[in-house]
Amino acid sequence: MLTVQNESFDDLADSEKNEVPNNGSGKEYAGYLRVILDGASVALYSDAMELEDARFCRDLKWIKGAIEAAYNAGFDSRPSGGAKTG
Repeated sequence: MLTVQNESFDDLADSEKNEVPNNGSGKEYAGYLRVILDGASVALYSDAMELEDARFCRDLKWIKGAIEAAYNAGFDSRPSGGAKTG
């Protein structure tokens, strides 16, 4: 099962706190988006970015890949015999 949850800096593991970007107001004030597949964290994204960088062709280009990965994860975990739609 694929789930997505919003988290704050305090919700992150100590190892993650050291690895997240420190742009914008600072990583302590950023919001985080965690993608979990079958109970395992598979991606962690941050909204910490400079305001002038908030473009889909720059810092937000990860969104396209995240949507495609979520679709593929859902498709791959469908019950046997399930048909692909679309």
